[in-house]
This record gives sequence, C-alpha cells and structure tokens, in this order.
Amino acid sequence: MRVVGWLSGSFLPVMLLWAPALAAPAYHPGFACPRPDGADVLATALCADPVMAKAELDLEKVFYAHRAQEGAGAYPAIKAQAVAYDTALRNTCAIPAAGTPGAVLPVGAAACYVKVTEQQAGEWARSLSGPYAQEATRDIDLHIALQQKLINAGYSSSPMDKADGIYGDGTRTAIKSWQAAYGDSQTGAIADDEVPHVEKLGVSRAVRWASQPPEPSLSSDPDAPPLQRIFQLDMLGIQRPFLEQLTGPAKYINTYADKTTAYTYMIKNCELTAYEQGGQIQGYGLKVTPSCSVPLTPFIQNSTPTIAELTMGDVSAALDGTARPVADCLESCGNAADPNIGLMVQGSHAEDYVNIEVYAPVVDEPALTAYSDWRDALKKHETDDDILSGKFNCDGKYAAAGLHAMRDVPVKQLFVGRGMSGTGQSINGQCGQ
Repeated sequence: MRVVGWLSGSFLPVMLLWAPALAAPAYHPGFACPRPDGADVLATALCADPVMAKAELDLEKVFYAHRAQEGAGAYPAIKAQAVAYDTALRNTCAIPAAGTPGAVLPVGAAACYVKVTEQQAGEWARSLSGPYAQEATRDIDLHIALQQKLINAGYSSSPMDKADGIYGDGTRTAIKSWQAAYGDSQTGAIADDEVPHVEKLGVSRAVRWASQPPEPSLSSDPDAPPLQRIFQLDMLGIQRPFLEQLTGPAKYINTYADKTTAYTYMIKNCELTAYEQGGQIQGYGLKVTPSCSVPLTPFIQNSTPTIAELTMGDVSAALDGTARPVADCLESCGNAADPNIGLMVQGSHAEDYVNIEVYAPVVDEPALTAYSDWRDALKKHETDDDILSGKFNCDGKYAAAGLHAMRDVPVKQLFVGRGMSGTGQSINGQCGQ
C-alpha cells in the first residue's frame, strides 16, 4: 500500500483508468508499467494483475480513512502498523522483498495477496466509525469518482490532478473546503448523506477550458429552450423589444423606487421576470420548478446541474462558499407575505460582475425548519430587536449558522443580473446598501 516516505515504495499508489464507455473499469498502479528496473516483483505483479490492483486500492481506501480518523498524533503508530503489515504479507504469501535479484512471484501468491489484503482491510475497518466507516465501505469506483468531482470543481490545489483513490492530506483538505462551502461539519470524510451533493458538483472553468474553448452563448440558438436562451450573459444589457421576441408581451408590470421596472412573462407556464433599468434589461428572475429551470453554467465558474436540482448548499458549494446567507425577515414577520431565506453573491470579474440570488419562501417543511434553526441560533446571542433589524444579513457573524441551517433547502427562486431583485434590494436596504 502507499505510505509515502515510510516504506520507500514497497507499496505504491493504485488508480482507476477508465476504459471506453460501457466497458468495465481497469485498475492499474499509479506508476509507469512495466517497471523499468524490475526491482520489486510485487510492483511488477500489480502492473500485470488488475484484480490485485483493485484489492490494493480497496485497502488504501480503508487505510487512509483509518489515518484520517486517528489524526496526526497517531501517525507513528499507523506507520508501524503499515510496516508490520508489509512484512507479514510478504511472509505469508512468500513474496520476495523488494530488491531481491531474480525474484519471481510464487504460484498462488496473487490469490494469497488478495486474501490477506482483504483481511487487513476488514481489520482496520472495524476500528472506524461515522463518516470514516462509511467511506471505508464505499464502492471503490464511487470513491474515486467523488475524488474526481472535487478535483474537477476546483477544490483540489491543482485543477488538473487525476483521481487515484488515495484520500491523503490534499484530498482531506479539499473535502473540508467543500464541506465548509456546502454548510456541513468539516470532518474531512464524505458521509453517505453528503455523497449526492458531491455528485452534483460541476466542472470549474479552469478544467473545462483547458481542453476546449468557452461555451458559446445559446441566446441565438433556435433549438434551445426559451428559458435557456434568455439566461445567457449576452442577454443582459439588451433592449426589452428584443427580449419580447422570445417572451411575448408582459403579463404584469411593476415599477420600484429606484426606477427599475419589473416585467413578468409567462413562458410555457414558467414565470420569468425581467428587470429593466436605464432602458436595458439588467437581470432576470425565475420561479423555479422541475419544469422551469436553467443551468447556471454561463454565470459561474463551476458549472452545475440545473437550478431545480440544487439545494442552497449545492449552490453555495458551486460558488466556492462565497455566497452570503440571508433572510428578509426572521422575527415578527407578520402576514403580509411569506418570508424568504436564501443566498446572495456579488459577481466578480471572473463572473462578469453578474450577481446571483437564490431563495426559498418559508412555506414548506425544509424551509420552515431552516428558518427556525437559524432564528434559534441567533436568539442564543442576540435580542429580538437585533434580529428584527436584519443586522445578521450584514456582518456575517451568523453566516455559517445560516448556511448550515439551509444547506438542504431546495431553491425555489432565482435571480441573475447586474442589479438586484426586489427581495435583494429589501435585504441590502437593511445593511444600508
């Protein structure tokens, strides 16, 4: 197994190399094969036998979960366990030590290797609990795929890394970074209930554009769905008559104090709002449903599934944790309108200065629970008047608590643009912005 700097290469990294579509994956060591020096008959066997390679990778999965659970203070003891295992394995299976001249792998050693490796994995797994135990029992293909998701989404220090199934310190840091951005506890191990959310991670621009040019706008594509044609960067700053070639006339028109006019359109039963200021459309809002949804790819660095498939935590993770958890009311909200919880982020140069807002009205169980949890967290430290003032939206003091509370709440409303939605204006007004 791979214990860098401890066993001097006695055990080596194994990674998954994906075969063509519909074919089974083939497992190979992470070093060049065949071994040019032939100095270790075990390494040579791992190059030649994918069954041995997979057994080794399954052991690595458990070993690194064990290492992460016990922490840095236990590394010397874990190193001693690895050295003892290496010696016992070679003795039990009669595998010559690395560097033995003219060594060959004895008959039956491959099957022995797989058996002993599986037994050792089981022994280490018995000491694991919580997310570390869940990680250790996870299918190896999914284990590798999750690591690749983190790499592709930009959570790895190098966006061009290839997943190898080794959850070392770099991968643990990437997992913790994702967990912080998603709003979960930073354990450094992916729990079973986090798996679907890591799987929703998209691909960062650094990775997407390394091998292909930027995605073309779909605004002029007659075959693209109307909503997808509208939610494009080059549809910001346009004249309203151009937009209405796609939407038809507005159903409702509302004007705000800052001279922004909101035009609400119905497109195949989907409610779209266009915000016009200074004679140009500066932003779009959408009531999100499974059939009324768009991808966020044109607007953020980390492409994702469509917005209807995402929770608040998923959106936060796609935005690298830069979004601000907000609520237009958490105390004495009255009955005039349902309060909203959500996220706001001000776009940077990399996002073409496009702001993104996502909200959920507090009307169903996930949103009601999140609303109550965040309010209760504030009430432990703040007065009702402080909560009523909306200060929590401004200073970031309770942002982590807010994100944690709403991480699993589905997105119900979306705004993208170079201004703000009506909800966004109200929230920023509490902050004097």
